[in-house]
Amino acid sequence: MARERRRFFVVDADGNRTECFYDAPYRADEHDEMKLLKTLPWFESGKPCKNWLLHEIDFYDEVEKIWGRRWGAEGLGRLREVLVSRPTENETRPEYAIEPSYYYSTSKGVADLSKLQEQFDEYIKVLKENGVRVNYVEPPVPAIGAYGYLKNLVTIAGAGLVVKGGAIIHRMGLGAWQRGREVIWTKALTALNIPIYLTIHGKDVGEPGAGRWLDGKRFVFNSSVVANEEGLRQINFILQNLGFELIVNHSPGWIENIEGGNIGTSHTDMYLLVADLGLAVIYPDLVDYSFIRYLKKMKVKTIEVPTKEYWELAVNGVLLEAGKVIVNSGAKETIAALRREGVDVIEVDFTESHKFAIAGLHCATCELIRDQPSPTLEELQK
Repeated sequence: MARERRRFFVVDADGNRTECFYDAPYRADEHDEMKLLKTLPWFESGKPCKNWLLHEIDFYDEVEKIWGRRWGAEGLGRLREVLVSRPTENETRPEYAIEPSYYYSTSKGVADLSKLQEQFDEYIKVLKENGVRVNYVEPPVPAIGAYGYLKNLVTIAGAGLVVKGGAIIHRMGLGAWQRGREVIWTKALTALNIPIYLTIHGKDVGEPGAGRWLDGKRFVFNSSVVANEEGLRQINFILQNLGFELIVNHSPGWIENIEGGNIGTSHTDMYLLVADLGLAVIYPDLVDYSFIRYLKKMKVKTIEVPTKEYWELAVNGVLLEAGKVIVNSGAKETIAALRREGVDVIEVDFTESHKFAIAGLHCATCELIRDQPSPTLEELQK
C-alpha cells in the first residue's frame, strides 16, 4: 500500500505550535474517491452508510490500513521490529553513586558511558544483522521527571507492552525516578503510529513490557514491586479482550536492602526466558512453585540458571525466533545448556549495563512486531 506522510499542527492556548504527522493510506495525487466508494461493502449509492457492517470489523484487521503497520509482538514468532533508546548522560549522573540503593544501581552507580554505548551499538548491530528493523528514541538530556532525574531511559522495555495492534502503557512501580518516562515513551510510540490501548491508571501499578510470552496465547507477568493486584487487573482486561491468557506469578522483592545475597526481583524477564516452544530458561528461586507445576503440566522443559548467572542476567535475553536467542556472553553455563537443547545462541557482551541499572538485553528492547500467528503449547500436548 502506497502511503503518504502529511503534516498537521497542534496549537495550544499559549500559541505554541507542535508539528505532527499523519500517514494517509492513499496518495492524494492518485486518489479517486468515487472509485474507492464502489469497493466498500457498506456503500450503496443514494443511501446512508451501512454502519452496522463497521461493527463487525476487528480492530486488528484494519490496524495496518489505518495506523500503517500490523503492530504486535506477542508470542514466539520471528522478531521484526523494535524500539530502542541509546544510553546518554542520563544513565551516569553522579547522584546515582551517592545513593546507589535508591537508584537501583550496582557498583556504586558507576558506569562508563562510552562502554555502555559501545556494547549497546554491538547489540543493535546483531539485531540488524538478523533482519530486525530498529527505531530509536533520542531522549532529552538531562531528563527530569516529577520526582527528580529520570534514570534508566535506555531500559525501553518500560515503554509498554505492544500486543495485537496496540500498546499498554506502564505506570511505574520500581523507583520514583522512573515516573515521567511514560510521557517520552508514549510520544515515541504514537510517533511510530502505534495505537495506545490503555495507560494504567488510578493507584494501579504495572510494567508488563518486561513480561514474557510463554507461547502465542499465554503471557506471564508477576505481582511484585512492578505490579500490584489492581494493575494486573487492568493488564488482564486488555489481554483477555484480545484473546490472550494472563498467567500471574508471585515474586519476592526488597524492602530495606538490595545488596549481597538479598535476592529479589522485579520483572518476569529477570527469571524467565522462553527460548523455544516448550523450552524455558528459569531462575526458580524467584517464582512460586505453582508456576513450576504449571510449566510441567504444559510439558515445558526447563533449564535452571545458577545463582551466579542470575546476576549475569542470563535470563534477560531476547528471543529472535523460536529456537534462536541473544544472551549476555557472561552466562556460560546457561549458554552451554541452551546449545545442548539445539538452541542457536548469539552472545553479546552487555555487562556494563548491569552496573548502572541491573538491566540486560531484553530491558533495552521494546518489541513492536513479531511474525504471526505464533505457535501454542497445545502443539506439545498432541
